[in-house]
Amino acid sequence: MSSVTSALRECHRLRVHLRNLQAEIDRGPRVLQGYQDDLDTARQSHKDHHDSITKLKLKQREDEGSLKQTETRLAKLEDQLTGISVQKEYAAKQSEIVQAQAKKGELEDAILATIMELEERTAAIPAVEQVWAQAQADFKQFQIEAAERLEGMKGDQEVCTADLARTEATLPPDVKPTYDNIVKTKGPDSFAASKARVCQGCRTSMTESQFIALRNGTFRTCASCGRMQYPVE
Repeated sequence: MSSVTSALRECHRLRVHLRNLQAEIDRGPRVLQGYQDDLDTARQSHKDHHDSITKLKLKQREDEGSLKQTETRLAKLEDQLTGISVQKEYAAKQSEIVQAQAKKGELEDAILATIMELEERTAAIPAVEQVWAQAQADFKQFQIEAAERLEGMKGDQEVCTADLARTEATLPPDVKPTYDNIVKTKGPDSFAASKARVCQGCRTSMTESQFIALRNGTFRTCASCGRMQYPVE
């Protein structure tokens, strides 16, 4: 393969690699956001668990206060019942007592349910803390690895950019203007390998004489897609 077609092949490789590197670098913030979202979800879950315990404790205190008031009222109603001689008033007072007893039972059930849920959620705290700690550790590890990966890609980018400049500098003066114009329009897609007389960019065939000329180093572009061609076996 001549120096011209060899240079084109190398330019193609380097430009595609540079495009892929830049795409990966550009993808970095989106990947980071995904990990950040996961961390935020874990943080909220951790907070929600502890908040729920605080709310349950508050509910228990409120229900216990209501229960104490209900018990006091119930005792008062029962005391009042002994001094009533009128049947209608007696029945009304008994109705109040029944309602107070029902409320007392509801509050006792609610307090018991709250205590059971509190015990369950309190017992789950170590597991919740472990999940939160792991989420933080995973995020920190990703940040470290992402920074190392980014540094490596930027270093690769610098090396490839320098290699591309050196390779492009070897192109003949009569080829360089056409090369620059095509690259300006098509970027990394400015090139196409030609295998068995077929352009690998658009699958268009060329004549045997054209393929021989290409193999001998003649600069040519595909008549169909306009890509700069280089031969491959």
